[in-house]
Amino acid sequence: MLDDGRAETLLASRPEAPVASEPSPKRVRLVGLERRPSVAGPAPAPRPARRLGAAERIAAIESALAALRPRLKADGGDCQLVDVVDDVVRVRLTGACVGCQLASMTVLGVRMRLVEALGFPIKVVPV
Repeated sequence: MLDDGRAETLLASRPEAPVASEPSPKRVRLVGLERRPSVAGPAPAPRPARRLGAAERIAAIESALAALRPRLKADGGDCQLVDVVDDVVRVRLTGACVGCQLASMTVLGVRMRLVEALGFPIKVVPV
């Protein structure tokens, strides 16, 4: 144990830590997470009051694919309608889309456009 005189000497030799009154908040800027304006396209088509017949559904799918075709052909690919069974649409990606690592994203984009055109959810299966 230390005697009282030595303990006071040790305490007096220690520098005083600065006392922070209130910590000031630091602003941190997160790169890539800043707010950006929405880039949403045109408003989605209203849902039809009734389900489309088979011929109307195929016509709507063909017209949606025809609208996408110039963008696909610009990259050397294409998308062909193979089959429509209930709410499952089978498509075949051709050209540069075959073996492309982003083909799944292309199928997702095709699905989004078809959902907008038809007005109800569907499943797009590449074959």
